Amino acid sequence: MDPSTELASDFTIGRYHELRQQLTATATKEDAWRELICAVQRRIEERFLTPVKELARFDQKDELPYRPGFAILALDCLLIDTIQSFRERRVTTGDVSPAHSFKTFLSNPRFAGFTKNDRGEFFQYVRNAILHNGETRKDWKIRIDTVCMLERDAVSHTRTINRRHFHAAIEAEFRDLINLVESGDAAARDSFLRRLDAMAGFPVDALRNFYFAYGSNLKSGECRRTAPTAEDHGVAYLPAHRIAFTKHSMTRQGDAATIKEDSTSMVWGYVYRTTDDDRAALRNREGGYEEVELTVYLVPPKPEGDPTPVRAFTFVAKTECPNHCGPPPAYIDLITSGARERRLPYGYAQALEIHRETRLLVGDSRERTSL
Repeated sequence: MDPSTELASDFTIGRYHELRQQLTATATKEDAWRELICAVQRRIEERFLTPVKELARFDQKDELPYRPGFAILALDCLLIDTIQSFRERRVTTGDVSPAHSFKTFLSNPRFAGFTKNDRGEFFQYVRNAILHNGETRKDWKIRIDTVCMLERDAVSHTRTINRRHFHAAIEAEFRDLINLVESGDAAARDSFLRRLDAMAGFPVDALRNFYFAYGSNLKSGECRRTAPTAEDHGVAYLPAHRIAFTKHSMTRQGDAATIKEDSTSMVWGYVYRTTDDDRAALRNREGGYEEVELTVYLVPPKPEGDPTPVRAFTFVAKTECPNHCGPPPAYIDLITSGARERRLPYGYAQALEIHRETRLLVGDSRERTSL
């Protein structure tokens, strides 16, 4: 990339390259960190916050000479995406579903007035509608004279966003992000640098693949033994399937886990984001398994959130063990430990332990031992 390109006023890509060798998530070079943080603050001020102030400077007049509501909300939506790109460590636009990003952002306490349904419809009928068609849809309105950030008309079911309150909450979220990085939080700083590395043209492996782990790789250490750069993404479930221990493993000296279609069950697991190299390494490890892609549902960070569909790859056994050896207790212990580490539903981990205590087999009349 051209080193003279500005990331912010008086801060070029070339300058970032100079500073970068002094910056790590745990670096003590606070002067370098302060310069970088100030540059990012200027970038956001110049591109989003100051333009919004300019557009809103006539808000106190009785009669607005302009109607900047759509333009302001469009900038706010771009700012939400920008904040989330730092939080989610994005390298490319396809790293995370935009719908998931917006729903997650609007799940924060400052937007407590947004229900599950509101969050999904805001993305579709406000964010997408304004950015793609220059309008809001489905009776969503934008005003500055309502009391609450989001108000509903009980008769018409119209939802009205107070853009002043909405913008103030987004700006506060950005300040929280900056404060966390300034505080020295290692995870926040690592995400901050990954995002900026991508912006400045550093070679950063894209975490373009979502991997659904349901067996031993639930445990983070076990997964990273094969896929060292895999990153945590979230708990997820696969509907209309069950886990079964029917694939013989010479390494485990018993039957290992696979998944099977079952309309009455679901499989709980964990989603990692992986690079292409990590995906290839997992593929090489899983001998006797077929790689498949399927849709799993990410559990929202808060109980009132919406599950988000994600297209992920996983592995399914090609054949069944003819001797029905059953899963070794140590293997069940490993999966159960991973289920607890990932905080899967308590009952699910308990059901896994049944296999350890009884070594019940899968198949024929014993099919009920599957989860």
